[in-house]
Amino acid sequence: MAESKGPIRFKGSLGNIRSYYDSDLKKWIYATKGGANKDLIKNNPAFARTRELNEEWKGNSIWAKTVRKGTDGLSHLKQGRNNCYLLKIAERIQVMNHEDSRGKRRIESSKFNYPLIGYSFSNKHPFNEVFIGETTLSITDDRSKVTLSLNNFISKNKFSWPETIRNYRIYLNISVVPDVIWNEFERTFETVYSPFETKCRTSVSQWMSIEIDPVDISVVTEFPNDFKPHEKGIVIAAIGVEFASYIEYGSPYIVKDCGSMAILGCF
Repeated sequence: MAESKGPIRFKGSLGNIRSYYDSDLKKWIYATKGGANKDLIKNNPAFARTRELNEEWKGNSIWAKTVRKGTDGLSHLKQGRNNCYLLKIAERIQVMNHEDSRGKRRIESSKFNYPLIGYSFSNKHPFNEVFIGETTLSITDDRSKVTLSLNNFISKNKFSWPETIRNYRIYLNISVVPDVIWNEFERTFETVYSPFETKCRTSVSQWMSIEIDPVDISVVTEFPNDFKPHEKGIVIAAIGVEFASYIEYGSPYIVKDCGSMAILGCF
């Protein structure tokens, strides 16, 4: 793989070379085609390890999808690639499983959730660089309701943004991420309770002014219809902050890129 810095650029394929623009890296990338073909990977004993990794990659994809869909309530605060990073987190959780054989290892985030805590969905504006403050998250015993508290919060020096901001509001999104297991009968990975229907909920505070006076902020989010999360899964709490340059006649003028978000709690 190579980076293009010269005057000749194209998008697509030319002979054995393909080219594309990476919007995250802001670079033109060139790569050659090739590698082992599908039949060779599927049948050759030399590719046994590759086949195991490919199977586990399918499980990682299922897990990453549940995280992405569960946080869709904050999609306007996401920027850049997220799936590839979530796949890496899934892999980190998967390799902590020393009980299952390779190719069939479960993704037990109900046991090992700490690689997910702190993950920011904004590559351009990482949450820990945008929001400089302490948050308190609490959850009920049945894990059906999460409360975000910001006590004596002085917003004046708590936000860092490239544009002038005068107003903000806080989001709290909760969702369920089930463990992913190997189904020996079907010879495939699946969520531990299947079929799985995405369970998520999002709440947002009112618009507030950035000022030096301390305020107490509380945002509560609860699952609907008396839903109670299952044991083999986690409840993730994602925090988002959205900015406005000013508010006129009740209408906020949202800044470019809106804001940022991150997962700050797993229960």
